[in-house]
Amino acid sequence: MRTFLLGSVIFAAVALQGCSTTHTINIAPTGMAASQQYTNQQQINYSVKPFASKTIGEIETGLRERAKIVIGNDTRDALDSYIGQKLEEYGLTPNRGNQPATILMFDLTQLSYQTHTIALKTEAKLVAELQATVVKGEQRYTAKFKSEKIDQYGTLPDREAVEQEINKLLGKTVDRALNDGKLIQMLSH
Repeated sequence: MRTFLLGSVIFAAVALQGCSTTHTINIAPTGMAASQQYTNQQQINYSVKPFASKTIGEIETGLRERAKIVIGNDTRDALDSYIGQKLEEYGLTPNRGNQPATILMFDLTQLSYQTHTIALKTEAKLVAELQATVVKGEQRYTAKFKSEKIDQYGTLPDREAVEQEINKLLGKTVDRALNDGKLIQMLSH
């Protein structure tokens, strides 16, 4: 009887504590196909600043399930690759054109996944924000681009779903930057 009672107490303590895990995600932005085609007159030197944060949020559901969200790969390398691919898609070939080169810099200033619970429903707010700067001769243009998304769910989403949503949001944010009229004008003329 004592063993049964002790086992029940341990089980109850574990059940009240909930499930805790880590979702290690890889950054690989995904976006829409380029809607326009341009040609650059000057070469384009682009760069991405490192993103210092590895932990971008934590999920906590109404059922006391928890998951820390941690980036498993190099965010800078992933963004650099995606931006290079997108520039080519838009017809902006970085190593083609005249010197001096136009400078294009990206800085991922925020990437977060935060939750709060309403009864047993969990609401997640995903945020991606980046700053793009173009320098062409004496001209300089800087703009911030921010995308947000709200997700709702009842139980802990799996790692793949979290990764997919973050990569879609990040891709959308980069795509918004590359659809900015002033930025494209400076890159293509």
